[in-house]
Amino acid sequence: MALDPAARQETLERARALYEGREYRALVDHLSPLPRSDLLADPELAFWLADGWRRLGERDQALELTRAFAPVCRRRGNDRLNRNRLNLEGMLLFERGDVMEAQAQWQELHEAASEAADDEFVARATNNLGVVFTLQGAPAQALLSYGRAMTAYQRLGQRRGLAQAHHNAGIQYAELGFLREADAHFRQATEYARADGSEDEVARTEQERALLWLYRGDARLAEATARTSLRCFRSLGDAGGEGLALRVLGLIALADARREEARRHLDAALALARRTRDALLEAETLEALAAVENEHGEAAAAAAARRRADDLFDALGARSWGERVRTRVASIVAAGRRSAAPDAADAGD
Repeated sequence: MALDPAARQETLERARALYEGREYRALVDHLSPLPRSDLLADPELAFWLADGWRRLGERDQALELTRAFAPVCRRRGNDRLNRNRLNLEGMLLFERGDVMEAQAQWQELHEAASEAADDEFVARATNNLGVVFTLQGAPAQALLSYGRAMTAYQRLGQRRGLAQAHHNAGIQYAELGFLREADAHFRQATEYARADGSEDEVARTEQERALLWLYRGDARLAEATARTSLRCFRSLGDAGGEGLALRVLGLIALADARREEARRHLDAALALARRTRDALLEAETLEALAAVENEHGEAAAAAAARRRADDLFDALGARSWGERVRTRVASIVAAGRRSAAPDAADAGD
């Protein structure tokens, strides 16, 4: 039964307030009981529910609904809701590993936003395409994209967008080995995210900073930072973010030769990656688990995990990124072996 006009207006107002307040669990609880016909009759409701599902890690449901209301959006033309839908579908495709399809969605978004003179969505598309370039091993193109996005977001006063662009630039600089530049971008990302009230983006940047501390050899600060990130993700009900933080904690434990603890964290991260259909997180976690298995002398299990990781990186079009992840994990394992070795002063006769 369709909502009557009064109920429809009440539902819209409540959903809008929850979405703008980033109260995604309450939003999903509010909208998911509605019949599909009501959602498609008001595609803005469908978009809010799909985006809420995505942020809670329910990506299959989110993608199915996003595709279901696409025809309604296309009939409406190149309006803001359709541009929101293009961006959301690109995110969902990217997160499940369909990077080429995601890239096509974001390129379409860039064209639609440019045609509509919508600078915000031009910036979003540019930032997201930069992530594709990072995975494809094209750092110059990636950094150019992030820089353009920052300029646009600065002009628009979009602090969340600025946080995301600085976050992505920090990741790229870290992978290039420019840790000081990476940290500067992460600090900027955190400042913008806090000013915007974007707790999820603060947590995402902090788990990246935890990795940076680990690369610099400060495992204690790395672990404290990663645990803060994990608590935030759990409080937000963000299963995908929780998996990111658990993977970082697994790497930190591996660097400290706490191999059983590393396995527990990484197994939990892998389960969340598979539950939320996050192909990149699954591939990166499998690479770390392969190292754990190898350290335990389980060569066959290590090889199987590495083959699966390779397959996922190849499917993502991210072979270069996979090679960088493997190199990073190898250096972390080497650090763990050094920490487990007895000091020279303690050696026996």
